[in-house]
Amino acid sequence: MIQRFLATTNLSTTLTAVGAMILLMTVGCKSGEKVSGDQLLGPGNQYGASWSGSQEEYGKVRHLKPKVVASTPTGKRETVEERFIDQLIKSDPEIQKAKQVFFEAENIYNDAVRLRQTAKGSKSQMRKAGELFLQSGRRYQQAGEYWPDSALHEDAQFMAAECFFYIDYYKHANLLYKAMLKEYPNTRHLDQIQEKRFQIAKYWIEEDFKDNQGFFDFNFTDKSMPFNSRFTEAIAILDKLRHDDPTSEMADDATMLVADSYYKREQYERAHITLNDLITVFPESEHQFIANYMMVQCKFLLYRGPDYSGIYLDEGEQQIRDIHRQFPLESQQYSEQLDKFARQFRYMQAERQWWVAQFYEGKDEYGAARYYYQKVAQNFPDTPFANRAFIRFNNLKDYPVRPETPVQWLVDLFPENDKVKPLIANEMGGNLR
Repeated sequence: MIQRFLATTNLSTTLTAVGAMILLMTVGCKSGEKVSGDQLLGPGNQYGASWSGSQEEYGKVRHLKPKVVASTPTGKRETVEERFIDQLIKSDPEIQKAKQVFFEAENIYNDAVRLRQTAKGSKSQMRKAGELFLQSGRRYQQAGEYWPDSALHEDAQFMAAECFFYIDYYKHANLLYKAMLKEYPNTRHLDQIQEKRFQIAKYWIEEDFKDNQGFFDFNFTDKSMPFNSRFTEAIAILDKLRHDDPTSEMADDATMLVADSYYKREQYERAHITLNDLITVFPESEHQFIANYMMVQCKFLLYRGPDYSGIYLDEGEQQIRDIHRQFPLESQQYSEQLDKFARQFRYMQAERQWWVAQFYEGKDEYGAARYYYQKVAQNFPDTPFANRAFIRFNNLKDYPVRPETPVQWLVDLFPENDKVKPLIANEMGGNLR
C-alpha cells in the first residue's frame, strides 16, 4: 500500500513523507478507544446479529496494517499519523471497492433480516429472504477478496458464513468458518464461530442417526449436508473444537457429544476414551456425573468374559465407589442402577475366579485349584458360585498338589544338573563375599 503511495510522488516528497511517518511512529500516537467486534455489530435478533447499517460507524475502523484494527471514536480529533494512513487508504482503488461492496452486502443483509422478521409464516417472503441472504453472502465474499489480510476481510468472511448458516447452507458455512479459524486463529468472532460449528456438527450427527449415511452414499443436492461421511465430518468438527480451544465454554459440551455419539453407535472403546478425557480435562464440567456413570456402563460392555483381562471389572467397582463419594445427591437418584451394576460386577468377579479354579483343576493342578475355590467361597458368599466352590474345595482335599509324573522311570534316567559353584570363594567356607 505504501509502495503505491510512494510511486505517485517524486523522490523529495517521498523521503519527506517517509521520514515524517517514521518520526511519528517513533514518538507514538494518541490512540482512541478500541471498538470490539461485538460493538461493530448492530443489535441482535432471533436470526443473528446484523450490522448497524451506518457507514460512518464502520468508517471509524482504521486498517493500520494487516489483521490489526484500531478506531477513532466520534468527536475526537485524528492524529497526524491517522490522517496520513487515511490518505493512503483513500488513494487505493481496491480498498475503496472493498468498502463499497461490503456496504452493499450490508444493506442486502439488513433487508433480508427485516423481510424474514415480517414474513409471518409466508413461504414466498421466506423464500425471498433466503435469496437475499444468499446474495448478501456472495457479496461479502467479494468484498473480502478486494482487500485480503485486513480487518474488513475478516469481518466479510464471518458475515458471509453467517448468511449461509441462516439459509441452512451448513456445508458452505462450515468451510468458511474453518478457513477463518486457520487464517485468523485469534479472531474476535471466535466464540460465535465455535457455537455455530457445534450446532452444525450436532445437526449432522442427529440426521445420521435418523438415516445412516454409508461409505458409498454421496450427497449432490442437499446444501445442508457434507458430500460424504457426515458423522465423521461432525466428529472432526467437535474434536477440532475441544482440542484447539479447550478453555472455551463449548469444549466440554463438544467432548460429551462425541462420547455420547460413539456410545450410541456402540463404539464403546472410543466412547470410554472420550469420557475419560472429559473427566480428566474438565473437572468442573456439568457433565461430570453422567460421564462417570457412562464410563461404568462402558466398562461393563467392554468386559469380554472370564478368559480375558479383568481390569474393567476392577476399575468398574472402584468407579462406582468414587461416584457415591463424589456425587452423593446424584448417586441417590441413580442408586438402583448403580447397585445393579455393582452386583453385576461382583457376579462377574466371582465367575472369573471360578473359571480360573476350573482351569487349574482341568490341568490337574489341584493345589492351585483349591486356592481359587477357597477364594471364591470366602470372598463371594453372596454369589451362586460360593456353594459350588466350597464343594469342589472339599472334594479335592485328598488329591496331590501337583500331578504325578506318568513315566518317572524315564525321568530318572537323566542325571540331575550339578549345583553351580561360586566363581569367587573365601578361604573359610567358599561362600560368596
